[in-house]
Amino acid sequence: MVIADAHQLWRHVLKCLIEGFGSYAVVGEASDGQGLLERVAATKPDVILMDVALPALDGIHVLRRMAGTIPGPRVIVLSEIEEPEIVREAFAAGAMGYVSKCESAAILRRALVMVRRGFSFLSPSIARALLESLQRGTVSRFSHPQVPLVEVELLKLLAKGCSDRTVASMLGSSLNVVNFYRLDILRRLPRTVPE
Repeated sequence: MVIADAHQLWRHVLKCLIEGFGSYAVVGEASDGQGLLERVAATKPDVILMDVALPALDGIHVLRRMAGTIPGPRVIVLSEIEEPEIVREAFAAGAMGYVSKCESAAILRRALVMVRRGFSFLSPSIARALLESLQRGTVSRFSHPQVPLVEVELLKLLAKGCSDRTVASMLGSSLNVVNFYRLDILRRLPRTVPE
């Protein structure tokens, strides 16, 4: 298994926890998306446990790059970001599990068992949030994997000069989601401006 999270202490805690479950060996760690791709290429793990909000290359784009890899590792996203739009995009990009960092160790262990056996897993708190969103009709349809509708709306609001808090409120999201999409947009912009 490879663990990817921006925080070194959290990676250490996860490694100790997972190896304490038995029958799991952590063969690599990464602090960003690019490092994760390199560790996966070097170690060929059967399972990846990753945060979706990774620096350098976010988790959604890492998943898209790994799509079609044979044999492909089974991926569980472990994140504090629980917004339905991001959860949906993670599964659309190839994740097999999505667990909130607020869940217990028992839930994480169950996710590992299920995904390792080839089943999908969604932690209870995220399943509740998705269900509520569906009941309210706030989960938009997945239109195009490269330009999510939420990014278009975010750009419109930012162009009007709205603050991050206002954008989060108007989109019905958190500041974490606003920052996630802002970084995703910036990452895709050209590095240099043509003269």
